[in-house]
Amino acid sequence: MVSSAAQPLAGLRVLDMAQYLPGALLTQWLTQLGARVIALERPERRHFLDLPPEHPYYHALRRGKKSIVLNLKDPADRPAARALVRWADVLVEGFRPGVMERLGLGPDTARALNPRLVYLRLSGFGQTGPHRARPGHDHTYTALAGLLAPFGGKPTLPAVQIADVGGGTLPGLVALLAALWQRERTGQGACVDVALYEGAWAWTYFLLPMHRQTDADRRWLDVFLGRVPAYRLYETQDGRWIALAALEPHFWDAFCRAVHRPEWREHAFDPAWVPEVEALFRSQPLHYWLGHDGRGGVLSPRRMSVAEVRTLEEALRDPQWKDRDMLARDAHGHLHPRLPMRFDGQRPPAARHAPRPDEDGQAVRAFLAGDLDEDALFAPEPAP
Repeated sequence: MVSSAAQPLAGLRVLDMAQYLPGALLTQWLTQLGARVIALERPERRHFLDLPPEHPYYHALRRGKKSIVLNLKDPADRPAARALVRWADVLVEGFRPGVMERLGLGPDTARALNPRLVYLRLSGFGQTGPHRARPGHDHTYTALAGLLAPFGGKPTLPAVQIADVGGGTLPGLVALLAALWQRERTGQGACVDVALYEGAWAWTYFLLPMHRQTDADRRWLDVFLGRVPAYRLYETQDGRWIALAALEPHFWDAFCRAVHRPEWREHAFDPAWVPEVEALFRSQPLHYWLGHDGRGGVLSPRRMSVAEVRTLEEALRDPQWKDRDMLARDAHGHLHPRLPMRFDGQRPPAARHAPRPDEDGQAVRAFLAGDLDEDALFAPEPAP
C-alpha cells in the first residue's frame, strides 16, 4: 500500500502533448508523483528509428499514462481536444513555436477555455528570438552553448542528454510546480516558456563567469576540469580507471598517507604534480587500489572520496540500488530508474504498463461524454 505522502501530486490533471524526450519524461515523472496524465498523440506518428511499441524507449516515457490519438487538423476531433484542455490543470507541449497556434490550441485559446491552466511550452530556442524556428536536438544545443568544447580542442559527446533532460525536463518541472504554486495564490494559470538552449547555458554556472580565465579563474577551473592531482581520472595498470575527488584537505591527506607519499600533501591542486600521481596509479591494477569488490584495497572509499569507473553492467551489481529500491521493471522486464526521492521514507511507485497509441482512446472518449467515471479511467494497475 502506497502512502499518499509518496504521491504528493495525486489528482493533478495533465494533458501531455509533448512528443519528444524533454516533455515526455517530465510528464512520466508527474505520473510517478501521482498526477493523472492523458497523452494526446498524433495519428500515425512513427519514431525516427521505427521502434516497436514494446521497445524500452517507449516504456521509459509512457508508463502510467493514458493514450488517446486525435487529429487536431480534423474538425471532428477538435471538440475532444478542447474538452481535455478544460479538464487539465497542466498542458505540456513540445512543438516548435507557432505549431500549437496553427493547430488551434495555442496558449491564448487554451487559457480562454481554462483560465487556471498552466501551459508549459518546451522548445529548442524558446518562443522568441532569431533562432526560434531553428530545429535541434540535445547535442546541437550543448554544442551551441559551448559545453562540448568550452576551451577548444576535440569536443566530447556525453552519454546522457544534458540539454534535453538537464536543460528541459528539470527546468520545466521546476517552472511547472512554481506556476502551480502561483496559481494557488492568484487563481490564475500561466504560460511558461522553457528553452532547451537556455537550459544548456544554465550548466555554465562556473564556466561562464570564469571564461576570461584570470589566474584565479584558471586555478578554479583546473580543479573542476580534472587538471589537478586531487580531482582527476586515473588509468590503472590493467586499463581500468579510478575517479579521485579528494578536494578537502582531510581526504587528500588520507590519500597521501595511504600511498606513502607525504611529500604530495602540499600539492593537491598543482597541475605540475599530475604526472607523478598518474605514474603511481599506472603501476598497479584496479583491484590493488580498490579491492576486487570496489570496497577498498590500498585506498578506502570509506576514508576518502574515490571510486572505480564502472560500466553500467558493473553499476547494476551495486547492492545500494537494491537496498534503496532505486530501480523498477516494467511489464516487459526492462529496468528503469525510479524517481530519486522519498517522501516520509517512501519512494513514489513506478507504473509498469506503457499504453500503445490510442489504447485508452475509447475510455477517454467515454469519460469526456460522461459515461465513465474519472476514477475508473485512472484505476490503479493490478499488482504484478
